[in-house]
Amino acid sequence: MKIEEVEIENISGSQFIKIPENFKIDDNRVYLKKIGNSIFIIPFHNPWGSLIESINQFSGDFMEDRNQPKLDKRETL
Repeated sequence: MKIEEVEIENISGSQFIKIPENFKIDDNRVYLKKIGNSIFIIPFHNPWGSLIESINQFSGDFMEDRNQPKLDKRETL
Protein backbone atom coordinates (compact mmCIF):
# COMPACT_ATOMS: atom_id res chain seq x y z
CA MET A 1 0.00 0.00 0.00
CA LYS A 2 1.40 3.37 -0.97
CA ILE A 3 1.30 6.21 1.55
CA GLU A 4 1.89 9.85 0.71
CA GLU A 5 1.94 12.92 2.93
CA VAL A 6 -0.19 15.94 1.94
CA GLU A 7 -1.00 19.29 3.55
CA ILE A 8 -4.42 20.08 5.03
CA GLU A 9 -5.73 23.55 4.14
CA ASN A 10 -8.24 25.32 6.38
CA ILE A 11 -10.62 27.62 4.49
CA SER A 12 -13.74 29.17 6.05
CA GLY A 13 -13.97 26.52 8.76
CA SER A 14 -13.62 23.56 6.37
CA GLN A 15 -10.56 21.41 5.73
CA PHE A 16 -9.32 20.60 2.23
CA ILE A 17 -6.71 18.19 0.90
CA LYS A 18 -5.30 18.05 -2.61
CA ILE A 19 -5.32 14.45 -3.83
CA PRO A 20 -2.10 13.70 -5.77
CA GLU A 21 -2.40 12.48 -9.38
CA ASN A 22 -1.18 8.97 -8.49
CA PHE A 23 -4.12 8.65 -6.03
CA LYS A 24 -6.71 9.71 -8.61
CA ILE A 25 -10.17 8.19 -8.10
CA ASP A 26 -12.19 7.39 -11.23
CA ASP A 27 -15.43 8.84 -9.87
CA ASN A 28 -17.02 12.25 -9.41
CA ARG A 29 -18.29 11.58 -5.85
CA VAL A 30 -16.96 9.76 -2.79
CA TYR A 31 -18.11 8.58 0.61
CA LEU A 32 -16.10 9.75 3.62
CA LYS A 33 -15.90 7.38 6.60
CA LYS A 34 -14.31 8.56 9.83
CA ILE A 35 -12.97 5.94 12.22
CA GLY A 36 -11.21 7.44 15.22
CA ASN A 37 -8.82 10.04 13.85
CA SER A 38 -8.63 8.43 10.38
CA ILE A 39 -10.67 9.31 7.30
CA PHE A 40 -11.33 6.79 4.55
CA ILE A 41 -12.26 7.91 1.03
CA ILE A 42 -14.49 5.39 -0.75
CA PRO A 43 -15.57 5.69 -4.42
CA PHE A 44 -19.30 6.47 -4.61
CA HIS A 45 -20.19 4.30 -7.61
CA ASN A 46 -18.12 1.26 -6.61
CA PRO A 47 -17.91 1.23 -2.80
CA TRP A 48 -17.20 -2.52 -2.58
CA GLY A 49 -14.49 -2.53 -5.28
CA SER A 50 -11.54 -2.08 -2.92
CA LEU A 51 -12.80 -4.88 -0.67
CA ILE A 52 -13.13 -7.28 -3.60
CA GLU A 53 -9.69 -6.28 -4.94
CA SER A 54 -8.11 -6.78 -1.50
CA ILE A 55 -9.10 -10.46 -1.43
CA ASN A 56 -6.27 -11.15 -3.88
CA GLN A 57 -3.78 -9.61 -1.42
CA PHE A 58 -4.09 -12.51 1.06
CA SER A 59 -1.38 -15.15 0.87
CA GLY A 60 -2.27 -18.76 0.17
CA ASP A 61 -1.56 -19.75 3.76
CA PHE A 62 -3.83 -17.11 5.27
CA MET A 63 -5.52 -18.57 8.37
CA GLU A 64 -4.14 -22.02 7.50
CA ASP A 65 -3.38 -22.66 11.16
CA ARG A 66 -6.76 -21.43 12.39
CA ASN A 67 -8.02 -23.58 15.24
CA GLN A 68 -11.66 -23.90 14.26
CA PRO A 69 -13.68 -25.87 16.84
CA LYS A 70 -15.65 -28.87 15.65
CA LEU A 71 -19.28 -28.23 14.81
CA ASP A 72 -21.79 -28.95 17.54
CA LYS A 73 -24.02 -31.95 16.99
CA ARG A 74 -27.55 -30.67 16.84
CA GLU A 75 -30.93 -32.24 16.67
CA THR A 76 -32.42 -32.06 13.17
CA LEU A 77 -35.59 -30.09 12.70
